[in-house]
Amino acid sequence: MNTTTTNTSSYIPTDKQYPKLSKATSGYLEIEHFKNADLHSGYFCYNCTYFIEPNHCAIVKDNGPDVYNKESRVIAPYGLCTLWDPNEEETR
Repeated sequence: MNTTTTNTSSYIPTDKQYPKLSKATSGYLEIEHFKNADLHSGYFCYNCTYFIEPNHCAIVKDNGPDVYNKESRVIAPYGLCTLWDPNEEETR
């Protein structure tokens, strides 16, 4: 008799792709003032676990308007959004 059961509700499904959020929905914005700043400190996309170098995000679309209706077609390392999650390997 096999008494082993699998609790599938404990696992995150990886059998399909989930849509990325728009820049506006995520609260994304770029602050040009920080373009040449030390991006290792602060809440910048560069320090986020979702950031994919050189200028993409795993959960936010590259295209589309940000919260200020500005379009840049990239996720800038000096950008930020409300979904920021610290990347301990990059943050000082």
